[in-house]
Amino acid sequence: MHFAEKLKSYALRFELPVQESTKVINLDIAEDGVTFHISAVHHGKPENWFTKNVIIASGAQVKPKIPAIGKQLSATIHQLHSSEYRNPQNLPEGSVLIVGSATSGAQIAEDLLEANRKVFLATSAVARVPRRYRGRDVMDWLAIMGFFDKPTSIAEPHEINMTAPLMSGVGEFGHTISLQSLKKQGAILLGRLESIGQNNLTFTNNLSDNIKFGDSFSNQVKQGIDKFIEATGIQTVPKEIDEADLSEDSDLNGSLHKDIYWKEENITTIIWSTGFNADWDWIKLPVFDDDGAMIHKQGITDFPGLYVVGLPWQRNLKSSLIYGAGEDAEYVTSKILETMAPIPVLS
Repeated sequence: MHFAEKLKSYALRFELPVQESTKVINLDIAEDGVTFHISAVHHGKPENWFTKNVIIASGAQVKPKIPAIGKQLSATIHQLHSSEYRNPQNLPEGSVLIVGSATSGAQIAEDLLEANRKVFLATSAVARVPRRYRGRDVMDWLAIMGFFDKPTSIAEPHEINMTAPLMSGVGEFGHTISLQSLKKQGAILLGRLESIGQNNLTFTNNLSDNIKFGDSFSNQVKQGIDKFIEATGIQTVPKEIDEADLSEDSDLNGSLHKDIYWKEENITTIIWSTGFNADWDWIKLPVFDDDGAMIHKQGITDFPGLYVVGLPWQRNLKSSLIYGAGEDAEYVTSKILETMAPIPVLS
């Protein structure tokens, strides 16, 4: 059963009053100064709701992020964000440059290569892990090892700011994907996109570093799993060979493309796989810092009655994952219940 179907089944089972086709456009305080006022549009018709408590669960990856450098591109090049990509047939004929090599960028590259499109991939330093290792899905290993339970209070700044690891290619059950595996499939790997000229695109000479970064992280994860198996005595299978997970040993610096002339390479499309920003414009309450980030403590804001779930590192590493949603939701709702007046018991 797909995830969307599971959500629908869950809502039906518990008879949850889910209202679809609704967009919230404004959240502020009502005239009484205590109650929240929510303005929304449902099937094109305005609605107004009033409540004592609000939980914001829209996440922090809502608005596609496209670098300003994209404005320097020729108008003849078709540009789109990775969230807008659907299939190779929807793109103009010609070569495709994908900027960003995290999960979306790598999966789109694989999809295009399978369709025999010429693909250039501008890479970045993204950690990666194998899809499976020693007989289990790597997510299973990380979960039972407590990897995702690391609390925010002891996390290092580089951990909090790290891009989610490249974990899986597309297809049923997924598979390991790496920059070198994409190279073997025919992708032309590049360093980070540095600048855009009138006829050319310039890239930083850091491809080898980006590949080594991913390889190093994968090796650390596998070593951690091996130590866990040894310490716990879990019965599992021996180490297997995963071609896509093998480290790239060749020195790529001598053969890198520093400049690409997009007309000569027939690059007609650029896909920006450059992530997302939060979108809090609809919240008209003083709950943000100078950088626009929501101020909260484990999902509890300083504004009475306003709560949040689903933010990265809200309480721990898994807070932004479906895997961590249940625990965070339970914590936040318990805090709401603490503020409510107890129901009198009649004797």
